[in-house]
Amino acid sequence: MSKLTIPEIKKQLEEKNIEYKSNMKQDELLKLLNGEQGKKSSEPDTSAEEENNETKEEAKPKRYVVVHDFKDLEDNGFVYFKGDPFPRKENKDVEEERIKELSSIKNKRNRVLIREQD
Repeated sequence: MSKLTIPEIKKQLEEKNIEYKSNMKQDELLKLLNGEQGKKSSEPDTSAEEENNETKEEAKPKRYVVVHDFKDLEDNGFVYFKGDPFPRKENKDVEEERIKELSSIKNKRNRVLIREQD
């Protein structure tokens, strides 16, 4: 995989609909590409669910799951993979407007990137 050129890596990322910055270096692009392949079998984080069970009396916050891989440009370029919880623990302060943007086709990718979890 490391013998790929930058244009070849970018082509593969585009085929997989993974966003990247045009000024990213080869190793960063490879990490993005390899991360996408390695994370396909990942499961959503369940620790937040356990925490929710402990506070049943409080209003249950909405939870979201990633349905298409994307790079969150409003979270320092953090890459979310299909099946990941959204938002990640380190960035829980996401505005409702951003949630609406990502859960609709009105975003830069023109596709639904997250959906509400049951």
